Formats: sequence, C-alpha cells, structure tokens
Amino acid sequence: MVKLENFRGAESKLYRKDWFEMPAIYKNRIPKNYRIKELDFYFRKKRTSYEAKLLVKAREAGVRVPIIYEIDLENTTIIMEFIDGEILKTLLPKLNMQQRKIICNKIGENVGLLHKNRIVHGDLTTSNIIKVKNKDQLAFIDFGLGFISDRLEDFGIDIYLLERAFRSTHADFFPEAWEEILNGYMKTSPYKDKIKGKIAEIVARGRYSERV
Repeated sequence: MVKLENFRGAESKLYRKDWFEMPAIYKNRIPKNYRIKELDFYFRKKRTSYEAKLLVKAREAGVRVPIIYEIDLENTTIIMEFIDGEILKTLLPKLNMQQRKIICNKIGENVGLLHKNRIVHGDLTTSNIIKVKNKDQLAFIDFGLGFISDRLEDFGIDIYLLERAFRSTHADFFPEAWEEILNGYMKTSPYKDKIKGKIAEIVARGRYSERV
C-alpha cells in the first residue's frame, strides 16, 4: 500500500482525504513568496489546469493514471483517485529478476504510449510509478513537470532522465532491467528506430559539457 502522510514538495502539497466517501489524493500547488502575488496565482492556476489535462490525455492514451474527481482552480488543487499499491522504487528490489523484467517491460510500453500521444512526463522515476494492488497493472503519477511535445529531443530527454534515475536507484539489477524497459518502449513508441541514437546524442552532449 502506498503510504502517504501530508507531503510537501517544492511545488505542491499532497494529502489524503476522502472525497464523497472515496479515498482521494488532494494535490495543492503552494504559493511562491518570491513572486508577485497575482502572477503567482496565475502560474499556479495555469499549471494545475495543465496537469489535469495531461492526466486526461494520458488516460485516453491507454496509460493508467489517477482518475480526476475535481479540479479546484481557485485553490489550485486537483482532487484525484487514491491508487492503492506500492511504488516501484520499493517494490522492484523485493522481486526476482523474471518478475522485474516483466514489470520493466510494462514500464517501457507505457512510456512508449505516452510519447506516441505526444506526452512528456518530465519526471520519470520509479517513485512515480505504482504497481496497482491485486492487479497486473502499473499506474503513472505526478505529471506536474509534464508537457505536450512533437520533438524527439523532448522524448529522448524523458527516457534519458528515466535511465539516470533507474541506474542510480536500482544499480544492482540495472543492465537487465533497462534492456527490458527499452524492449517495451520499442513495442509502442513510433520513435523506436531513433530513440537510442537520440539518447546517445544527449549523453554525449552531457559528457562534453562536463569536460568543458
């Protein structure tokens, strides 16, 4: 089960609370005191609306995401389904390699579906993917940094950031697991013939910048 107390991140505060007797997550975008009050509200309101649209678009693409119950723009809050399960960050190390490969393949398939539908998640980590309880299903959460794009560069960066996060968090089984993520991605993404080259280009640019 996902354990969630009141949680405050850099952009939002999340807390659990029932919504008409249904377990829900309230995601409230918090004010930034360094910004002019009116502009801050405008940005938070716009971003709240945009994230909600991304969640709807991701669901239409066939990716499991929280159902939106209500959008409270005046309080810059999204009220959404609480998904019972366990985040992959803590689940994957408990599994055997075959089980991990199956899940990693599904990660790749879902990311491919997002990209096929022009959705960049923006924060792909195993902390933002839940294995749904009692179901053979993964749910993707936290699209707060996401956006719509047609650029291979943006999709490449999305995959590259997932690769970095995965390598850092799951180093013990990274090579085999990452191969399965890419295999899954190739099943659903229209960029399967170009993505590896784009990732290599992004990595090379990063190494060049570090040397300079």
